Amino acid sequence: MDKKALMAFVLCGIIMLYFFNTMQQPQHPGEEGAEKVAEETIEEEITTGVEEQKIEKAEKIEKSEKIVQEDIGLQDYILIQNDVMKTVWTNEGAALKSVILPEFRNPERTQVLELLKPAKTDSLPLSMKLTEEGKYQLKTRRYKVVKSASDRVVFTTLLENGVQITKDISLKSGKYYFDVAITLQNTTDSEILTSYSITASNGIYPEADKISGLASISGVDVGKGKTKIVHTDVKDMPYKNESEGISLAGSTNKYFAVVLKSSISNRIATTTTESVKNTDPLYKDDFIVDLQAKRVAIPAQGERRHDYIFFLGPKKKEALTQCEGLLAILDYDYGMTRSICKILVKILNTFYGLIPNYGVSILLLTFLVKLVLFPLTRKSQLSMVRMQQLQPLISQLKEKHKGDKQKMGQEQMKLFKQHGVNPMSGCFPIMLQMPVFFALFRTLQSSFEMRQAPFVSWIGDLSAPDKLLQLPFTMPFLGEWFNILPLIMGVASFVQMKLTPKTVSGDDPQAKMQQKMMQMMPLIFPFILYNFPSGLTLYWTTSTLISIGEQIFIRRSVKKLDIYYKGKRVIEGKVKVK
Repeated sequence: MDKKALMAFVLCGIIMLYFFNTMQQPQHPGEEGAEKVAEETIEEEITTGVEEQKIEKAEKIEKSEKIVQEDIGLQDYILIQNDVMKTVWTNEGAALKSVILPEFRNPERTQVLELLKPAKTDSLPLSMKLTEEGKYQLKTRRYKVVKSASDRVVFTTLLENGVQITKDISLKSGKYYFDVAITLQNTTDSEILTSYSITASNGIYPEADKISGLASISGVDVGKGKTKIVHTDVKDMPYKNESEGISLAGSTNKYFAVVLKSSISNRIATTTTESVKNTDPLYKDDFIVDLQAKRVAIPAQGERRHDYIFFLGPKKKEALTQCEGLLAILDYDYGMTRSICKILVKILNTFYGLIPNYGVSILLLTFLVKLVLFPLTRKSQLSMVRMQQLQPLISQLKEKHKGDKQKMGQEQMKLFKQHGVNPMSGCFPIMLQMPVFFALFRTLQSSFEMRQAPFVSWIGDLSAPDKLLQLPFTMPFLGEWFNILPLIMGVASFVQMKLTPKTVSGDDPQAKMQQKMMQMMPLIFPFILYNFPSGLTLYWTTSTLISIGEQIFIRRSVKKLDIYYKGKRVIEGKVKVK
């Protein structure tokens, strides 16, 4: 054995002897607590070591990300467009920066409509976040652009945990939606469990009127091909929807929608909506909508692909039907009268095809509605005229059977039956017209066809008040514009009220109160509808004018009708009841 080997052998023996003696130290009374403290200290050191390793790992990841980000240049103006849409994308977050719809203009008509103008630039539409891997800043991470064309862009990034994310975004001609394919690829030899959230909408343009319709929406698949829309107003935010079967999420204003829809209904776990501060006063009600996907297991060296439809366009039937299930958004806007609304819109569009002016279409629709209802209207007017002629006899019956209401009712019904009068017939046409009116109200208020649709010189937008003149002052509750259509409607309603036959006795206190209320209505309605869409007031005014003509015609046709009671002709009630 040489000298160096002998020294190494002796040194090893000393080290082994030292550790042996340390492990064999006897325990003295009272040292159990010290041993416990020592064990806790060791555990704490181990825990601290683990935390330090995590911190060190995170720092390495962050440092590595910075190096990667420095290698990938910022591409902030990636243009994808077709004949109906122009969009700008960025590789920072692989997200959407701007959407312009050249076919439409903003409500002020000063420029083409920029549908999205996100204020929260660190959370742009289609930017993602791995929910359990918060250290990866995917919403601002620069992706590699592996393919870029006028109709398609493909982004990709490889995370330090071995997950490669690829976003394949493509646009077809004439379509208001993108096909979005998100692929999560596992490049490691072990399974990875992960989930992600994705921003569906941020910074939708608000329509500048009192009924902007600004809200977030979620769509829930309720089976049989039907989708239930959950509508959340700005005042109700923040909001979280955890329903089973969520298929879409996004935002809407009065006439446009931005929606991210999954290809399958069981992929989305929740949707969240929260308000966002925006320095632009026009976007004071700005908000962001996020979609949370369910947890997914990616097998070793495997991948998971999730397909979405990203719709950005008008709430118009022709546009919404481009994507399955989106028509539910329009159905929600129309409400309970959706079936009638769809018929009315179809009729309006038919008339528009003949004469390309929606104001004229509304006039023709009004004439059509009045023509269909004329038989009922005539029957109602005839009944009301006869009721008026019978009032003297009814007053005598009331006087004769003053103390016997049952007898009075029986005699009155005999009188009505004898002359073929139905007291309820006057209400029936009105009741029948109410669903049509409410449906038309919804149609003219919500239908995209009315947006910026002109009629005559001063009525340039049937979805807004007619605005004949701008006043040098502001009227309380009415504004600074002089709108002529509501005033014409008020005058027409007053004339119609005067022509309406009185079907109750004038000496009845309740009747007098009803008459006073009816006389007030032509004054109240113009104030109520003063700032409503001019298309609606155009319909109501035209309908009232036609009704006046109907009343004059019907009154003349029944002028020579005689009323008989027990075989005797009644003239102004001069025949007394015996």
